[in-house]
Amino acid sequence: MKHLLFALTLCTLTTLTASTDRLAAILDRYPAADANGDGILTEEEASAYREKIRSESGNDRKGKKRERIAPTHANVAYGQHERQRFDVWIPGETDDPRHFPVLVYFHGGGFVGGDKSQFDPTTYLEAGIACASVNYRFVDGVETITPVPFEDSTLALQTIRHMAHEWGIDPGRIALSGSSAGAVITLWLGYHDDLADSESENPIRQTSTRVNCLVPINGPTNLMPDWIVKNIGGSDMVHGSFPKLFGEPVAHPPGDSLRAKVMEISPWELVSADDPPTYLVYSGPLDETPLPVTATSGKVIHHPAFGKALKEKLDKFGVENDFRYGIDPRGTPNLAEYLMTQFGMLD
Repeated sequence: MKHLLFALTLCTLTTLTASTDRLAAILDRYPAADANGDGILTEEEASAYREKIRSESGNDRKGKKRERIAPTHANVAYGQHERQRFDVWIPGETDDPRHFPVLVYFHGGGFVGGDKSQFDPTTYLEAGIACASVNYRFVDGVETITPVPFEDSTLALQTIRHMAHEWGIDPGRIALSGSSAGAVITLWLGYHDDLADSESENPIRQTSTRVNCLVPINGPTNLMPDWIVKNIGGSDMVHGSFPKLFGEPVAHPPGDSLRAKVMEISPWELVSADDPPTYLVYSGPLDETPLPVTATSGKVIHHPAFGKALKEKLDKFGVENDFRYGIDPRGTPNLAEYLMTQFGMLD
């Protein structure tokens, strides 16, 4: 769906007068479209990215898309809300008594958009890794704010692990991944103390949330507004999703209420020596920061400097990690190989 929306947006763009605002909006959602990494998306870059997406996603020149692999278990409910759903793909049969390891993916979209259908499990299924793609409730700044998406993602992970044996999944080999907002969820869950509630009457809530490894993609690792402006740069507003996520406007310095909400979900605050191995992946260049105030929020919030800073902190705590930037994570075999290594599949 993400690729389809992108293609439709660009098709419209080619029939209209060039619009800086329109290009900036596309760049905010698709930072990898900025081929030269200068923070400004041109029509040529947008057109080239459209063709690249069509090629990699199986679209032909007429925009026809290959059929998406149907989930083995579709729209599995883990709550009452329509957004509390996930899809599961199982590679096939295995002689391994542990069954298949699983990658659980959380989509991006600034906590206000996105869908589980954006995830393509093909590369991982070919490697013998089961996959799950999770939807969670969106924030609106009023009735739904943080930590709702994080609580949803916690319950989804617990549900997947609880159902593991029934689905042929190994509950002892679970990795988390996600892009942008999904990367924040990935890191938050991975670095958080075990969220299993031993006193709950619900056996799913009693299930552990500890996992084997993390693969966050284009993720902001520290959500404190002042830290972002000082170290990454850009506008004081940081990102349009922040007021909806936290239920209050961004302030400098943050008041007690905003600071407490940020600290509750910012991965930076949760790092400890017992955290799982982390493979930090960014598509943009590691150019000089802080970025100018005119930098788009997309370039700011997905900047590899977030990963560089987190790597330095992980190194201090002795947490195994790898940091890569300037690469396209879609479909790259490197991520599957990394997971296979972490899951003990290449021994």
